[in-house]
Amino acid sequence: MTWVPLSLLAGLSLAVHALAMTKLTKGGFDLGRINLNVFFLVFVFIALQQIVSGNGYKLPASQLRYIFIAAVGAYSIIYFSLLAIASAPNPGYVSGLTSLSAVVVAIASVFLFDAHLSVSKFVGIVLSLIGVYLIGR
Repeated sequence: MTWVPLSLLAGLSLAVHALAMTKLTKGGFDLGRINLNVFFLVFVFIALQQIVSGNGYKLPASQLRYIFIAAVGAYSIIYFSLLAIASAPNPGYVSGLTSLSAVVVAIASVFLFDAHLSVSKFVGIVLSLIGVYLIGR
């Protein structure tokens, strides 16, 4: 499967996740308990995936820094999203504003990974910023 359908599946999964988290948050559940249970289940799913695939667990020490940064980022996404969802009138507003990450990743990739920034990508970034502005109003 190419990156486009995989990205679409990831987007749908993110939407399902946001809606389920909204239901839990609006249901009055403690944010810490929500995070603990969600992350525990994610750990179980990934551990099972590793066991079934036979890949085992091999991690070069040189990658530990990036593992830590990714873990802090994942925790922050969940933590701040839950706080935002708890007070937002519509979870779609939170999802719209967090989509600003696509703009940050696109721009940072130019500097970090020597990615190409074409005119059409620049226009897409501008349109994304306009969309984020309109959703946040």
